[in-house]
Amino acid sequence: MLQNNSLLAQLKQQLHQQTPRVEGTVRAHAKGYGFLETENKKSYFIPATQMKNVIDGDKVSGQIITKNEKESFEPETLVESSLSEFLGKIDFKNKAMVIIPENVDNIFIKCKFNPEFTQQLKAGDWVKAKLITHALDNDKHLFVAEALQFIAEESSPNLLWLKTLARHNLEASAPIDDAFSLNEAESLLRQDLTEVDFFTIDSKETLDMDDAITITTNENNQFCVSVAIADPSTYFSSDSEINQQAMQRCFTTYLPNYTVSMLPQALANDLCSLKANEKRASVVAKITISPQGEIIHSATEFCLAWIRSKAKLSYDEVSDFIEKDIPFSNDFPSLHKQLTLFQQLATIRTQWRAEHALLFKENHEYDFIFNNENQLINIVKKSKRIAHKIVEEIMVIANQAFTEKISTQYGTAIYNTHNGFENKYLDCVVKLLDEFKINGFNKEQLSSFDGYKSLRKLIDNNPLLEHRLRRYLSMADFSLEPNSHYGMGFNAYATWTSPIRKYGDLVNHRLLKSLILKQPANPLDLSILTNMNERRRAQRMAERDINQKLYCQYLTNKIGQTYTAEIIDINRGGAKVKLLEIGAIAFLPLSLIHPVRNEIIAQPDSGEIIIKQQTAYTLLDVLTVTINEIKDNNSSIIVKILSIDES
Repeated sequence: MLQNNSLLAQLKQQLHQQTPRVEGTVRAHAKGYGFLETENKKSYFIPATQMKNVIDGDKVSGQIITKNEKESFEPETLVESSLSEFLGKIDFKNKAMVIIPENVDNIFIKCKFNPEFTQQLKAGDWVKAKLITHALDNDKHLFVAEALQFIAEESSPNLLWLKTLARHNLEASAPIDDAFSLNEAESLLRQDLTEVDFFTIDSKETLDMDDAITITTNENNQFCVSVAIADPSTYFSSDSEINQQAMQRCFTTYLPNYTVSMLPQALANDLCSLKANEKRASVVAKITISPQGEIIHSATEFCLAWIRSKAKLSYDEVSDFIEKDIPFSNDFPSLHKQLTLFQQLATIRTQWRAEHALLFKENHEYDFIFNNENQLINIVKKSKRIAHKIVEEIMVIANQAFTEKISTQYGTAIYNTHNGFENKYLDCVVKLLDEFKINGFNKEQLSSFDGYKSLRKLIDNNPLLEHRLRRYLSMADFSLEPNSHYGMGFNAYATWTSPIRKYGDLVNHRLLKSLILKQPANPLDLSILTNMNERRRAQRMAERDINQKLYCQYLTNKIGQTYTAEIIDINRGGAKVKLLEIGAIAFLPLSLIHPVRNEIIAQPDSGEIIIKQQTAYTLLDVLTVTINEIKDNNSSIIVKILSIDES
């Protein structure tokens, strides 16, 4: 009998070894079954019974079963799970607590708890969890996860925001407030500038105001600008717990209708905020600019000071006064003359930067309007107005003045850098320039600072070429050394004007204060830059993520509504478009452009869509489209071209 069992086991092992095996990625279907996609582009059917042991995106290996001349795949071994840490909703199945992962259908994961998890959970609550056991790794074919973090109740009006922040490992609230006191030694060294007519220009809703400005002219018709920057570092030292939290967060997180401060709110929105008629500690830059827009660096002075802002003005208030002569409700005697001078300086500086550096193209902004239930009810398209340009130019002036001082007198700081084109794409850039009949730029010239600036100025009025070149650009970065910022056209550029909102600016603030006070500065750790890059990337992904979900919610009841769309990218499946009235990004599939599939082809490299061997659409073409479908789970908006019959 034992011998028969042994023979049977050997036979099973032989059959197992002889059965064909493959490895690939699981793709789930909404109806419960799925497919295995292999690297050689083959696809195998996975029955619904087997799909219970895998999750969409899992990389698995297993055997191919042939029955009635039909092949199917049976997963056996997990190669790589698509789930690691994930968001999920709590439910109960047979009285046992389970987690249903976000955007994954028909999977119930047994829930265990981290010992530090104290929240009492109920059905509908959202948590962040970590998969600790996969169904293919145990005989019972059970998924098991550990709940790590409570996110929100399902009824929370902030659920969408809280899920987004958790998904990207960002904090959902400001650091805890504490009792804060000023550095008295620094206070004794501050100049009293409380009688100077500083004022702030910000959004109407802004609470964390970290810059105030004032302007006069001298006998040489030079502009004399003073920029006061809030001084949060006078309330806490670089080795404090508050500083450690700021170093971890790196930036204030700004999402539509939801802000998470880098610093405790008592500092960010109160003690450090340059509120009107409140005495505030600041660091002041006194900068002289020639009538032609050149900063006279030898005349620049920095000092610790007390200031008292004379007014909080909004961008719209300032722009309305300059453009339409609409009076202010909170006026003071020198304001009108100051705004006239600021307008003149902004115009001159824009011209100076166009000649000596580089300007960014202006993009429209889109304001999201919410009701009391946090539902998006309207989107308002806005252009930058004169007040935005004034503030932008003055902050660039202040940062250039700081960069000159810190780079020449200290050297090490946190610099913003940009290296132009990525080296691996230089051949592609040369080829593209040749396509547009632009000669005289080899790879060496294109990789140089001066060569990049020359090219940017040359193609300034060629939006299509400029757009196509963007894919070859490197990402902006940070450096501890004064390296070039190709994108701005500056040999070096460091910022210090937002120490309430940006940790890099806070660090630079401390370095500047060390120079002013003639004190030694703490050495900078290179790891700061890594964390800043990671956090900036996470914040941008979170902003893009929530914007797209809000757009999907907003457009759900607008199927069939018409929008103007600009083609911003082309891939094998169709075109990515921007809905110009509201700023949403949508997808236009080839199948909704032309009904005959073999007559239409997308060419991503040249940025064209070809129909019947003729170029039908190219990048930056403007179309009229209608909303065709909203796929809420993956937050995608599908549009189709408005047909003649529909118009």
